[in-house]
Amino acid sequence: MPYSATDAIAFAQRQVGRFEDGECWTLVEKALIGAGAKSSRVLTPNFSATSAYVWGTAVQLSAVQAGDVLQFSRYVWDKSVTVDVTNPDGSGSVDTQNRQENRGDPQHSALVVRVVSPGVVEVVEQNIPRNTGPVQTVELVLVAPPPSTVTTRVPQGTGSVVTVTTTTHSIRNPPTCYRPTNA
Repeated sequence: MPYSATDAIAFAQRQVGRFEDGECWTLVEKALIGAGAKSSRVLTPNFSATSAYVWGTAVQLSAVQAGDVLQFSRYVWDKSVTVDVTNPDGSGSVDTQNRQENRGDPQHSALVVRVVSPGVVEVVEQNIPRNTGPVQTVELVLVAPPPSTVTTRVPQGTGSVVTVTTTTHSIRNPPTCYRPTNA
């Protein structure tokens, strides 16, 4: 039976909210094997609990598609959103919110559910936070987009309230993307 990305994704999504054995590898391995892919046990040299698993043929992140597997090793995605508000009288405020996502300390595996936009994917994973995380679906940025700035002006009295929102992303240690191969 050839590998079916649709079947692998369907299996993994049926597990959302459950806590399998707590290991990210188990979720991905079961999904792939059940969908006709070759086991990472066979593909990974010197397979062990701390290995950087091989899930098929490595492909560029720009070519990622639903059914591919991401192998993370100390991945970090930082997102910063700064909102700068200036009132008509010159007063204002600046607020910055920072968010960080980490995967793979040392390793983490996730199955791609869909490509949201270039460099952004939705994955199904388990064991985030480590040792406690149930199966979940989340969006992750794999390739940092350029900073974006949005300016809005709202009339108030004799002037406008000007709001400038700037969003920046940075990625350290992007994952390796694998296209599963037929068993």
